[in-house]
Amino acid sequence: MDYLYVEKLCDELNQTLRKRRIKRVFSQALKVSIEIDSLYLNFYSGTPNALFVSEKPLVEKDFSPLSFLKGLFIRRFFLPRRDRVLFAELVKILPSGKSNLNYLIFELTGKNANLFVLNEKREILYLLREPKSSVRPLEKGEKYRFPPSEKKPFNDLSFGKVSVEGVEKNLYRFVEGLSPLNSREIGLLFKEYGNLEKAYSEFIEKHRKSREAYLYFKDRKPKYLTTFPYESLSELNFEVFSGELPFSSAWRKFYEVVVEEREFENKKRKLIERLNQKIESLEEQIKELLRTDRLKEEINRLKYWGEVLKHNLHRVKPGVSEVELPDYSTGRAVKVPLDPSLSPKENLERIFNLYRKKLRRLEFAKEELPKLEEEIEKLKLLKQFIESSKSVDEISEFLKEKEEKGRSLPQFKVFTLPSGRKILVGRNRRENEFLSLKASNPWDFWFHVKDTPGSHVILKLQRGEEPTDEDILLSASAAAYFSKGRESGKVLVDYTRVKNLKKPPGTPLGFVTYREERTVSVSSEDFERFLKAPQRGQGLLVSNDDN
Repeated sequence: MDYLYVEKLCDELNQTLRKRRIKRVFSQALKVSIEIDSLYLNFYSGTPNALFVSEKPLVEKDFSPLSFLKGLFIRRFFLPRRDRVLFAELVKILPSGKSNLNYLIFELTGKNANLFVLNEKREILYLLREPKSSVRPLEKGEKYRFPPSEKKPFNDLSFGKVSVEGVEKNLYRFVEGLSPLNSREIGLLFKEYGNLEKAYSEFIEKHRKSREAYLYFKDRKPKYLTTFPYESLSELNFEVFSGELPFSSAWRKFYEVVVEEREFENKKRKLIERLNQKIESLEEQIKELLRTDRLKEEINRLKYWGEVLKHNLHRVKPGVSEVELPDYSTGRAVKVPLDPSLSPKENLERIFNLYRKKLRRLEFAKEELPKLEEEIEKLKLLKQFIESSKSVDEISEFLKEKEEKGRSLPQFKVFTLPSGRKILVGRNRRENEFLSLKASNPWDFWFHVKDTPGSHVILKLQRGEEPTDEDILLSASAAAYFSKGRESGKVLVDYTRVKNLKKPPGTPLGFVTYREERTVSVSSEDFERFLKAPQRGQGLLVSNDDN
């Protein structure tokens, strides 16, 4: 952002915030929001920088290091020199009637952007981060110094023979308050007038008279903010901001599109990375559980050894590490390894204990495998939803839950029907709303027991696909099973396409209205029998309520 734009913003801040009182200061990471009466002055020190007024803060985390600013009045905003360093003069009225003076400084200098608070002697009381420049090391308690600059006012410079190309490429290197984009625009005016002084004067006059802000887009992304329409940007589309706080509003739009979109993509990427890590971990666990062939061999061998030893226990002498015994059914000689430190009877118990332990491990694998498969299916569904999300609001539930409960993912249930199609079942109002309004496609089917509290059930379908009658009835039975009507025998279940759901404004979490529904009468027992069916472990993904 160039000095000229900051100059216009300074005028707006004076018109809007001057003589108002600071209530609170919020800060998190690179963002600072200062509550000033009913408005917020927001500062973003990342790249690109931002400073704008809004009715809501960028962050809402109280920032105690700047709590001493509470109650101070803003006397004025000003730019002490032609640079992107904006001062806010703050006054505290003492009981004696005298006043204390402080300065709040916003350095809008790109990657080195910073925020300072100074006392009346301009000594540093607080700085957002240590300046990286070796030529201006500043610390708390030291006197504030401006960022170094060798530029001079235009009128203090003398120019020899100049060219359009020279003006466009080099003018900003020598003249204070100018950016490369400003130089390009002055270069076009120089081409028209043939006189650098005239071109510069005309450029400044256009800036001075402007009451509108211009936001230019390149490849549909905000690229430049200017204080009047630039001929050098005539090939780009732009948006004009006028009326109340045009320069603040344009900068806010720039920030929201560029910075928030970038932060949103970063959050999406991190969430997807976490999901991929979880999926990979679960897939490794499944691979390990599927390695059961050798385990089955060990189980059969231990059982065989145990039976042979049991029938020949009287033949075994203590203190041997191996014994050769006849098979009780075939008479064939069998070598059985033993622990010489144990008695024959203790060796028999050891072998059968080891047999039972490995058998339990095999049974555990059979039980755990469907749970892991369900968890993977759940994570893939969540990943698909996050990949298709378009705003922070859509994924805010994941971020919010992580912050509040130490968990990051909804724990809805996933089941696979005999047809291979899946149903999703919400466990609470938040998950019901997530599944029905966010994680489902318009062509999926939605089920809910009529006039009875219960889970939302979503039958997942491919676009253009139709469910079977069995899919409909079993999904409806699942809705009955996960409702307060489970023990009521036959219940009525409404179902419709997800596209027919609507969330009325102001209604409670999980509440939806629907249309074009059909109704079936089902019992929860159908789904309960399905859960207990032997084939359940082969096709059905068992739900897992654990984190």
